[in-house]
Amino acid sequence: MNRKLLIVGYGRHGKDTVAELLRDNMGYKFISSSEFVGRRCVWPQMKDDASDTFGDYEFSYSSFEECYADRANHRPYWADAISAYNTPDKTRTASEMLEMGYDIYVGMRRRDELVPVKEKKIFDEIIWVDRSVHLPPEPKTSMDIEPTDADTILDNNGSMADLILNLQKLMGAEGATWI
Repeated sequence: MNRKLLIVGYGRHGKDTVAELLRDNMGYKFISSSEFVGRRCVWPQMKDDASDTFGDYEFSYSSFEECYADRANHRPYWADAISAYNTPDKTRTASEMLEMGYDIYVGMRRRDELVPVKEKKIFDEIIWVDRSVHLPPEPKTSMDIEPTDADTILDNNGSMADLILNLQKLMGAEGATWI
């Protein structure tokens, strides 16, 4: 049985890459939290609103895939939508993902969601993926979790081979051949 993992970090720091490596090499199951909740609340709200306007946000997408591909350009909106989905139960996304058989939650962005999942011990480990030598932190308006909130910081400032070695060490899989 796989450990239940929460993988966090700033945008484009390698969270999905880490989850993909765990999926491909250790059999973990995951889906990005943005995709998971996007399919449940963001896209249904967008496609049902004829004006394509949400507060200060304007969108024009013909499919969920197009909307999802552009999410980095609208991080505050996505963060607000996910926060609304998790109200009043701040553990909703995490609980639903694990109930559906996923081992990894990738990309939680809000402290008000992190605190209750920590209190309920929903995850066995919280991993921060760090690529701060190459990319800046995000504004607190879209990401208010910090590296100190995690149990472990996974260094992703080197090459892909370095990341794999760091991840193997973290997972107790040193010496394994990974693809």
